Amino acid sequence: MDKKIRASVPAKVILFGEHFVVYGKRALAAAINRRLAVEVSSREKRGYHVKIENIPTFGLELDLEARKGRDRKVLPYKDYSAASKALAYVKGSVEYLEERYGIGDEGVEIEIKSEIPLSAGLGSSAATCVATIAALKEYFGVKGDVERIRSDAHSVEKEVQGAASPIDTAISTYGGYVLVERNEVKRMQLAELNLIVGCVGSIPLSMDSTKASDLGLKTKTLVAGVKDKREIFTSIFDSIFDASDEITARAVRAIEDGDFVTLGALMNINHGLLDAIGVVPRRLSELAKVSQELGALGAKVTGAGGSDEMGGVGSVLVLPGEAGDSIQAAMKIAGALAMDVKTGGEGLKIET
Repeated sequence: MDKKIRASVPAKVILFGEHFVVYGKRALAAAINRRLAVEVSSREKRGYHVKIENIPTFGLELDLEARKGRDRKVLPYKDYSAASKALAYVKGSVEYLEERYGIGDEGVEIEIKSEIPLSAGLGSSAATCVATIAALKEYFGVKGDVERIRSDAHSVEKEVQGAASPIDTAISTYGGYVLVERNEVKRMQLAELNLIVGCVGSIPLSMDSTKASDLGLKTKTLVAGVKDKREIFTSIFDSIFDASDEITARAVRAIEDGDFVTLGALMNINHGLLDAIGVVPRRLSELAKVSQELGALGAKVTGAGGSDEMGGVGSVLVLPGEAGDSIQAAMKIAGALAMDVKTGGEGLKIET
């Protein structure tokens, strides 16, 4: 009898502390009401057939061999012949599970459906890792709890990116809110927030295929860039990192107190720190500035940020106050995808 397992996880926004959390500073993140699902089923041919239907702006289909070093056949829906790099997290998840748990003795179909824009700072890579690992472990009958799924997914992210905080995989797994403090993940109960995400997330059809595929590893590049700058300006960056740590602590208190004016002000300051370390490209900077000028209580880059060299792809997070409609209209005029989101969404769900 054919088996089919479906695992779905939420997208995330980092409210405070992105990048700085890699260096042991506090960060606060929340699940939002957009999800990614991985369906695993059997097939006659051995190995893994991966189908990604709707990652903007391309879909991919490929055969992924069961062991490291094997050739892979890539069958792109569009012209991105090298875009299989965007599937590095799927490949990394499969290889990790093979080596740690010995899976892979039969044919497997993996289908991914996502409401999360790629390379937009909304946790698509962590969501892919958590959902893929959860679905495959359930499919192959690998025992373990939810915390082990989170830990496995974090190991894959670190392998693919070179460095990764535990915050994204924790949110994908648990949902709700999580605070990372001294590199420990703590689940939190905080009030739901109504936010706007402005996403510059499309890959232009004119972009070179190699650049397009590299977007799947954007976080790795940006994390490495911050590390290089910190090595040059160590004392300056350490002061910036300490400021971010204090901002996150104050932000938690502001949410607990329902003090949205203070929360928004802290978002604006956090945005400035991210700009200072070089992860705010022009297009995202303009979205944040326009939102602030239109009356947003706060606006900041969320997630890894972006670079102008790769089209400024990424997202801004806005606490709109009473200015939501005008902010969304301005984002659309600027060519961004504007999304109303709610924080605190449900975490990992596994269905047979």
